[in-house]
Amino acid sequence: MLNSFLNKYKFAFTYPCPRKLREIVKMSLFERESKDQVISLWMEYHKEKQHNVAYIVSKDEYEILKRNTKESPLFLLPIKRKGGHFQLIGQSQTNSILFTFLEEYKKSGSFSTPYFILTIFEELLASKQLALIRGDIMDYKIDKDEATFLTNQFLKFYMTPELYEKYIYTLNHKQHEFNYDDFKNHFQI
Repeated sequence: MLNSFLNKYKFAFTYPCPRKLREIVKMSLFERESKDQVISLWMEYHKEKQHNVAYIVSKDEYEILKRNTKESPLFLLPIKRKGGHFQLIGQSQTNSILFTFLEEYKKSGSFSTPYFILTIFEELLASKQLALIRGDIMDYKIDKDEATFLTNQFLKFYMTPELYEKYIYTLNHKQHEFNYDDFKNHFQI
């Protein structure tokens, strides 16, 4: 049942969040700073923002993430919430990963509203060997703690070879072998 929905739809909408790093920071200032200072500034800037999460990956980690999101663009994640859990589905599109509720995706397909968007900024890869990542919470359907968990799990599953092969690659390329109960048990749900 899930398989037919995953194959049938793709997200399509205009981006409601920054797509270029220069839309968030003064690039000339970031270029002058040391790698450690860029990390500090990026994390500090987003620390108190209730509708954003921030991460940084090395150039090597970025290469793994980029390759794996291109090869396997769909991501599914159950998230615990008081009284049960809900499921988000994400789809990678170039340097953005769009997340919506699985139930909404089943109903609306490409017209689903994204509730969380991760954007990977590549602008500092050459000069600082870093990719900056920002998550934007849209429409307040998830909170910052849930967005943080989602981002941590997304990065973990896409950059850990065993998790990527067992769950993400299988979900995207061998759906008939994807064991959702095993996947859900991984999160103790």
